[in-house]
Amino acid sequence: MFEEFMNHRCNIYHLEDGTVDVGYGIKERTVKKTGSTAAIIEQPCHFHTKVGDTVHIVQNKPFSSADGEIKLSLPAGVDIRKNDTVEDCDNGLKYRAGIPRAVHGNHHIIVELYREGGIKAAL
Repeated sequence: MFEEFMNHRCNIYHLEDGTVDVGYGIKERTVKKTGSTAAIIEQPCHFHTKVGDTVHIVQNKPFSSADGEIKLSLPAGVDIRKNDTVEDCDNGLKYRAGIPRAVHGNHHIIVELYREGGIKAAL
């Protein structure tokens, strides 16, 4: 029954160590960057899109952006971490993950997802 609740699919990208050349005589720095390939592909999940979530379209130049926050439900045991990038397989929108929380004694996981600034905030 709970498996039927997971009616969406998402890709999860973990943070990886990368280097950035800052320039101006500053040496390379190790930073955390979103991985180029998804660590978890086509994960069954549920995006809570109808109750109390605040995703809205913001008119910007030269394009509009979808900003706000939304909840995501995942089965227990899925490897999702704070600041992972979650991509909705239906529409391609990418969100930044908050702190994962176990619900009902590790029955499933709820994660707050955040998106702001259009595509720049989640890439």
